[in-house]
Amino acid sequence: MKRTIIFLLISSVALLCAVFDNVDNGVAKSISFIGGMLFFLFLLLGYLMFYRFSQFRKQNTDRDKVNKGKPGIIVFFSNPQAKKADFAMITSFIISLVTLIIGQVNGDIHAIFLFNLISVLSSAVFIFAIQMHAILNGVNYRYYLSLKRE
Repeated sequence: MKRTIIFLLISSVALLCAVFDNVDNGVAKSISFIGGMLFFLFLLLGYLMFYRFSQFRKQNTDRDKVNKGKPGIIVFFSNPQAKKADFAMITSFIISLVTLIIGQVNGDIHAIFLFNLISVLSSAVFIFAIQMHAILNGVNYRYYLSLKRE
């Protein structure tokens, strides 16, 4: 479970390379391209680790009480860690929406590096937070917590 979270975090951090997409330098374009490749690579690795953990949970039949429940994507604020992820998801969604609207209203603002940084950073946090929302509110994380208690 820890590897899943680490890989998904690295995937979201790799999105920060998208800040260099508007720069007309060849090296900056390469950094942006490599960041996109790293995003998808670590996203795939994160979900592969999550799938392996899910298979491990399903094979362990003596913990059937933990295996039941709603999917994590539709549950909110189920534990302290999930509360933090849910709050970060809502906050970063609002910031991303505001920067999107400002960018649509004022097209020249995309030339400002700080605006692009805030926009990409809020999007990266939102992507990571929505993944953590689904994982931390889900059945696999409840099972992980039950293993830690023993």
